[in-house]
Amino acid sequence: METDCLEMVQLWHSRRFSRSIVAPLLLEIDELALCFLSFDIQHVIRSANMPAHLCVKHASTLGVTDCWMDSSPSFLMTSVMADRVGAIVVE
Repeated sequence: METDCLEMVQLWHSRRFSRSIVAPLLLEIDELALCFLSFDIQHVIRSANMPAHLCVKHASTLGVTDCWMDSSPSFLMTSVMADRVGAIVVE
């Protein structure tokens, strides 16, 4: 898993000894990760993770839950398309 939140990566690596409020969630993720052959959380720069950053930014402005079942959110589509083009160029 990749995140642009360096603090989350640091918490992940110290999850067994952490007294952070998110420690129980990290330990639960750790248990679920046993279903995979390999699992790690890595830091990436924000520009390499723009679609995820836009989702978090959008969510932080909402007062209610927002759900997209049959449509793609317009604020995200440009970034996803640019991310896709960048992935094709790199391959």
